[in-house]
Amino acid sequence: MSCWFDARYSAVEHGTAPLKEMFDGSIFSYPKSIYAVMDSIHIAGAHKKNACILDFFAGSGTTGHAVVNLNRNDGGRRKYILVEVGHHFDTVTLPRMKKVVYSPDWKSGKPVSRNGVSQLFEYVRLESYEDTMDSLVVAPLSDGQKDLLAKNREMAEDYRLRYALGVETSGSPALLGNELRDPFAYTVSVVRDGVRCEVPVDLPETFNYLIGLRVESRRRIDGVLTITGMDAEGRRCLILWRNIDETDYAALDAWFDRNRDRFVSSLDLIYVNGDHTLNAMQHPGETWIAETLDPVFRELMFDEEDTDAAAAQ
Repeated sequence: MSCWFDARYSAVEHGTAPLKEMFDGSIFSYPKSIYAVMDSIHIAGAHKKNACILDFFAGSGTTGHAVVNLNRNDGGRRKYILVEVGHHFDTVTLPRMKKVVYSPDWKSGKPVSRNGVSQLFEYVRLESYEDTMDSLVVAPLSDGQKDLLAKNREMAEDYRLRYALGVETSGSPALLGNELRDPFAYTVSVVRDGVRCEVPVDLPETFNYLIGLRVESRRRIDGVLTITGMDAEGRRCLILWRNIDETDYAALDAWFDRNRDRFVSSLDLIYVNGDHTLNAMQHPGETWIAETLDPVFRELMFDEEDTDAAAAQ
C-alpha cells in the first residue's frame, strides 16, 4: 500500500476549495483533489492520449474535470464516462463539466479566463423502476367487466394479480405500448418531486444502445432521421425514423428511391419504425433486408427469458 502525502493531494485545498470558487459556495461534501485523480489516471495507463476513463461513482465530477485538464495540458483526446445516481447530478456534476470546458479558472462563481476547450458530451438519463411504475396507464374497465368482478370476489382478486397488470397496462408508453407513429414526440408521465410531468424519451438513441450500434452517422434528411453503423453482430445497419403521419408508405418509398445511393453500398439490414414496403424496392444483386423495428425494440426492452432467468436466481 502506498500513501500520498504531497500537499497537491489535499482534498480540502484542491478538492473543496476549487469547487467553492466554481459555484461561489459549498455545494458538495468531500470532493477529491483534482491532482489525486489526474495522477491516478496517469498511473492507470491513461497517459495515452486516446484513453477512455470510466468513473462509475462520479460524485461531483472530479474525474471528468481531471480528464479535461489532462487534454488541455497535452492536447490529448481522452474520453470519459461518468455514472451517477444522486440528485446532485443536475446541480453539481453536469454544471461542473460545463464550467470546466468553458474556463480552467473560477473565482466566486465567475470565470477568471476564457481559455475554453472544444468539447462535445452527451448525458443520458436512464429510466428507473419507479419511473416505469409511475407511468403505467391502466385501461378502463367496461360496465360489464365491472359488474362481473363485483359479483365474484375471487375472480376479481385473480384478475388483479394475474391479468390486470400485464394486460390492462400494455398500452402504456413506458412499455412501448403505443404505435411509434411520432418517435420524436414520445414521452412518459413520471413523478418528479411529488409533481407529475411529461418527460421526453429519446427512442432512436435507446434503440442504438439495445442493438449495440456503433454509430457512424446521424442525419435528418427530408424529415427522416437516418442513423448508420454496425450492430453487435457485425451487420451494417441503416435505421430510419419518421413521423408516420407525415411520411407514409408511398412517401417513404419515394424518399428511399431518392436517397438509396447514399446508403445501400455494403448494407445488410434496414430498420424502419412502422409498417413499410421497402423490401419490394430491392434491386437485383442487393442482399439487404428491411425490418420493422417496433417488435425488435419491444423484444429487446422486455426480454422475457432474461426476466425469468433473473427471477429464478
